[in-house]
Amino acid sequence: MAGKMGKFVIIFFVAAICLTSMVSAVDAEINPTIQVGLFYGQNALPGANLENYTGSGYRLGYFDEDLHFVTLGHTPETQISMVKTQNVSLSNGNYVDGTGSVTVGCYHLQMPGSYPDFESAAAAAAALQGAFPAWIEGTYFVRVGAYATKEAATAAQNTLGLSDASVTGTSSYGVTVVATKTGRPLFQFDGGTSYTLGVKPGLDDATEMVTWFKGYRYYGSFRYVRESGGNLSGINVVPLEDYVRGVLPYEMSNDWPLEALKAQAVCARTYAYMNLGKHQKSGFDICNTTDCQVYQGAGLSNTRTDQAAAETYGKYVWYAGELAQTYYFSCDGGATEDVKNVWGSSGQNLPYLAGVVDIYEPSVADKTGKYNWTVTFTKQELKDILHKKGYLCDDIVDFYVAEYTPTGNVYKITFLDAAGKSWSFVNTTKEYARTLLGLNSIRYTISSGGGKFFVNDSSTTIASASGAYAVDGAGNITAITGTPYVITGSGTEQLVSSSAGNSFTITGSGWGHNVGMSQWGAYAMAEQGKTYDEILKFYFTGVDVR
Repeated sequence: MAGKMGKFVIIFFVAAICLTSMVSAVDAEINPTIQVGLFYGQNALPGANLENYTGSGYRLGYFDEDLHFVTLGHTPETQISMVKTQNVSLSNGNYVDGTGSVTVGCYHLQMPGSYPDFESAAAAAAALQGAFPAWIEGTYFVRVGAYATKEAATAAQNTLGLSDASVTGTSSYGVTVVATKTGRPLFQFDGGTSYTLGVKPGLDDATEMVTWFKGYRYYGSFRYVRESGGNLSGINVVPLEDYVRGVLPYEMSNDWPLEALKAQAVCARTYAYMNLGKHQKSGFDICNTTDCQVYQGAGLSNTRTDQAAAETYGKYVWYAGELAQTYYFSCDGGATEDVKNVWGSSGQNLPYLAGVVDIYEPSVADKTGKYNWTVTFTKQELKDILHKKGYLCDDIVDFYVAEYTPTGNVYKITFLDAAGKSWSFVNTTKEYARTLLGLNSIRYTISSGGGKFFVNDSSTTIASASGAYAVDGAGNITAITGTPYVITGSGTEQLVSSSAGNSFTITGSGWGHNVGMSQWGAYAMAEQGKTYDEILKFYFTGVDVR
């Protein structure tokens, strides 16, 4: 939020984290400015290229604590690069750490005196060959050249006859803005620990700008954060509504029903707002990967997804006066699931994230390509998986679903080894009922490959006890949820298949964690005439959309 929320994001991150799980109607702001991490951490860049899509240059400066842009300078160049002030080379169109021939060096000649503003510094620089304005912790200077070594800078000083200049470098926070193709310095920024470089496309705000960065087009502006001595983190500073326009076409195809697209837009908007500050330690709000939401700017924006975002402008999902956590996934295979049965305490017990039997999604099962799936594991493969997780089991003799949820999803799976030891895993333990084996969903059954149980006589068999029932003397029927046992003359013994088999086959449906909105379910509901708010209210129990 440009204003109130901007302060939370930049300064009071602890407060921001608390608010991500509880945002009231009073706090929700329409179209706040947010910060999206594009390249950071191990993916931070020695240099970052920008190309102005409309060709009107850039404003250079920084963002204050409220995410308002403060202009320090400007350039009419339409292709610029921000490089760290260490030696860098231009290689295949990108700036990399300097090896061999250095394109932009980290030593300069600084002319005596300082200047009150950018215009006067730029005018003075224009009178000198290879000179450029620099803003160094609040003061404008004029610097000349970009040399790889101090010795090269000293030699240039003599050649250029600039005896009154001094050889200087920049601090470990310095960033140089250069013309991309030539490496010619245009502006240098060093805000120390107080400010980071901001770049705003366009010389004014009259036209909505779209800018190329690393092969993708982006709305909004950019920040470049250089940790002491390190590479540059590239951050997109963008209004939330433009962010939603960027997320939507990567989450749903533009040929999907409009009401499904609108439901997705509201989910994406609400999810983003609720997770502002998630990546506070890295200097931005949310990232551009599946850890948050897939976001690659305006690259796939189209009239239909833009229409969906526009027709739901400023709308969020609410529950009991607070913003909801609007999780979503591909398809549920027949039912979503209670968040507490998937993520346990980490998912909280949120009433609106309750499992629902999906009566709509099966109608489009043939369109998903992901609805039904099957995977087979040998007993040795299962043993190896458990060993890698630190469980020292003997040969696996049985593997089964030990417990289902009321909606028919898997809650607990159990492994039994030849020594009679067993290991059980539930969803709430790192969602292990799905992720332990890399399964597509938590909706599946397990059958033994080759083994069989005899029923009444040797001519009637079943492959697995899964789905079988026991009948007691009173005629009560009870589902067998685990490995059955029989009473023999010597006591109670575990019932195992007559032929052990060497594998287990998992047959499932759905794709994803099953919490929140099924995207293919939204597709099906929209095809059946449901509106976007009806879709959201079906998958998120008891919510309002406003």
